[in-house]
Amino acid sequence: MGLFSFLFSKNKKLRTTYEAETFRTVFREDEELFLRVQKSEELRNFQVLNERVNSPQFKQHRKEIEQLSYKNSEYYKAEKQYKALLKMKKLRSYMLIHASQELKGYEHFVQTPEYQEYLKLKVIVQSVGFDKKLHASEYVAYKEMITRPKIRAAIKFEKLRRYKEYSEVKKTDLPSEFEKLAVFVQSDDFKANRKFLLDKNRYKTTEDYRMLEEYERLKKSADIVKYCALLNDSYFNSMRKWQLVFEDDFEQGRLDATKWITRYYPGERFLNDTYGVGNDVQLFTPDNVSLQGSAAVLSFRKESIIGKYWDQKLGIREKEYEYTSGMISTAAVFRQRYGRFEAKIKLNHSPVTSCFWMLGNTDMPHIEIMKCQADGVYMGRVYRHKTVPKSDIQLLKEVTLGDEYYIFTFEWTEEKMVWMVNDMVVKEVRENIPDEPLYIVLSLGAQEVPADKLLPVRMEIDWVRGYRLKR
Repeated sequence: MGLFSFLFSKNKKLRTTYEAETFRTVFREDEELFLRVQKSEELRNFQVLNERVNSPQFKQHRKEIEQLSYKNSEYYKAEKQYKALLKMKKLRSYMLIHASQELKGYEHFVQTPEYQEYLKLKVIVQSVGFDKKLHASEYVAYKEMITRPKIRAAIKFEKLRRYKEYSEVKKTDLPSEFEKLAVFVQSDDFKANRKFLLDKNRYKTTEDYRMLEEYERLKKSADIVKYCALLNDSYFNSMRKWQLVFEDDFEQGRLDATKWITRYYPGERFLNDTYGVGNDVQLFTPDNVSLQGSAAVLSFRKESIIGKYWDQKLGIREKEYEYTSGMISTAAVFRQRYGRFEAKIKLNHSPVTSCFWMLGNTDMPHIEIMKCQADGVYMGRVYRHKTVPKSDIQLLKEVTLGDEYYIFTFEWTEEKMVWMVNDMVVKEVRENIPDEPLYIVLSLGAQEVPADKLLPVRMEIDWVRGYRLKR
């Protein structure tokens, strides 16, 4: 089965022009949304979050958070050690004495001369081998000293069990260790982490979860859902890759001379006049090009006129033509190597040929995008130097000649040439691809004398567009 037969099999109907234009309207709306979303802060946030929350690191971090245990944490160990120290009898004594006014008073008194004198006498009296008779004065002074209220109070304080335990603990690292643990356990950071680790739903309190929630929200956003769908939409991407570089919708009231000429290019450039070639029975004249109802109209009519023609042996000659017709061409202003070229053309039964084609500086290469004759529509022939066109031009039986518009498109890249009707592919070629700039031509003509009773004939063109691949 050939490509054309496959594309237009019973299971693949040709899209109507209305459907094609509806698709294009939707495309323009989609592209507007796509470009707006593409520039949005919302999409940037989604893309950052998408990369982050779907990364192995993010998933591993969640697993680690959900597997956390308070009993296996430094916080639990610190709290356990802190509670154990709190239960130590000696440390409790230390803490009771350490912060007491009693200790402050005692420590202040022991710095006085009175207490220092007492210490001095105590050392002498309680020394080994002290003889109170030999040192009667010291002994009497000591006895008198310990009867003093302040000295008595100090001695009593020093004999307290808790003071002894305080003095014992003071010589260790326990107080500083306990103080550090107390500060840590009573800190906001400890309390927050303790609460976090004891919470069975701790993951929901994390910044990771907030990011995941925001990601899920953005993922469901109508604009982002549409944007992501468009990224994978083949029709949208096939249309979006083209940049419009030439357009005429024929709504100016008269033909735009900055875009079109109405004769063969050599006549425009060298003769400043129109001429005929080959077996053409008509002479192209500007009078047969008009704008009517936002469409360019080419007319083929019976009209006797003396005009030039190109004789391959003798050059430019004059002859009498019995018919005149219309042609428009971008040869003087728009030529391009590769691109997308299309026109919306009304087809009808006609004894002459309506043609949408492309040409360069010479007769070859010559690409027929669309040719409509009395028996129907043909597409896809490429004429090249030193190559004979194959009989592969397609007769489009799906395209009816009922005075209806169709969109004819030709896509041309280094890799392939594609012909389309209403944006549906009817032919594709991947060999013998021209690689020189060509221009657009639309013409209405004949190489055999038509039946006069069927004249005049019109070719109506709603618009013409040219694109190039976006860089």
